[in-house]
Amino acid sequence: MGRPPLPVGTFGTIGFFPTAGGEVQARARFRDFDGRTRLVSKTGRSKAAAERALKTELTTRRGPHGTGLLTASSRVTALVDAWLATDHGWSTGTERTYRSIIRTSVLPALGELCLREVTPGRVARAITAIAGTSGPGAAKTARACLSGMFALAIVDGAVTANPVRDAGVRVTRTAKKAPRALTPEDTARLVELFATSERAQALDLPDVVDWMLATGARIGEALAVRAGKVQGKTLLDLDTGTWEVAGTVVRVPKQGLVVQPRTKTAAGWRVVALPAFAQDMARRRLSGSRHPDSGLVFPSPVAGTVRDPSNVSGDLRVLLDSFDCATCGGTGLLPPATTGARPVRCEEGPWSRVTSHTFRKTVATRLEEAGFTPRQVADQLGHANPSMTLDVYFDRHVVSAEAATVLGR
Repeated sequence: MGRPPLPVGTFGTIGFFPTAGGEVQARARFRDFDGRTRLVSKTGRSKAAAERALKTELTTRRGPHGTGLLTASSRVTALVDAWLATDHGWSTGTERTYRSIIRTSVLPALGELCLREVTPGRVARAITAIAGTSGPGAAKTARACLSGMFALAIVDGAVTANPVRDAGVRVTRTAKKAPRALTPEDTARLVELFATSERAQALDLPDVVDWMLATGARIGEALAVRAGKVQGKTLLDLDTGTWEVAGTVVRVPKQGLVVQPRTKTAAGWRVVALPAFAQDMARRRLSGSRHPDSGLVFPSPVAGTVRDPSNVSGDLRVLLDSFDCATCGGTGLLPPATTGARPVRCEEGPWSRVTSHTFRKTVATRLEEAGFTPRQVADQLGHANPSMTLDVYFDRHVVSAEAATVLGR
């Protein structure tokens, strides 16, 4: 009868051997959690030093190593690579945000630590430092990334507890100002300002604003509106007056701007009824387009390609700051003589409080005032859950055609 194997997670007798460099090597056989017995060795200047180094290494191996890719001795950089390589089903924007936060905040703070060295205290200090340098939003995202990473490390057997969960640090976020909707009078005035602004017309923004006020769409969703068939489906049907919101414009690294064939969230997929003025606008733009092959309702004014939501948002910001503002003289920027060498945003105008989110808030308020249920309002905007009341069982996808009547002019 042969010698019985070592129990899983234990090691045999430690042997000591001299090395050519005059140090001592300590060796022992260790039975890993995959059932294989491996020879593990460490060297030191003395027998005692080599034994201590070997026992430290054997201690780090005592854990169920799931896939065997990560151990307690692995560095956080290796955990980052493994986590990012996993298919999480993220949207393009979410993945880009996570990669940016990891590169700029997480790796500089913890990247060179071994997983066994990442303690709740170190995590708390890192998140606090990130909040101080990059803001509470970055700290919150970094904490979410780290929590997901160490959940993977637990599955892989490299650690037994999630240090992020036990860190206990609280990120204090700046209180957000409650978004204010535009009144019907404000909406009419703002539409007039965009329509009569030469700068807005040159940037081709009045129709984009009208579309968002007619549908409650996000900027990326509005810029992704296309005619014709997309993957065999007609998303914009002007005969029936409906628009299937099934994509958004995003910037993909090494690819540029693309229309992502899915919305920001799963709940963002919806079919909305278009007011008559929005249908007429889409027909006018498509029939008079200088770039009919693109199929885009709102292509870039010059190239006819997909427009960048960030650029459109920035242009809207400057225009809104400039409207009816005596402080900046209608430029939207304070002059260098006031602020130094670089012009900065002027926030003194009466429309500076307005953002693209205000358009969505306006649509939600108009529908709520017209008697729509919170569920219907949430469906119109593409939200997963209504924030005003509990879910009501309504059709989650096709919004009532009454929305087009309420939002019409």
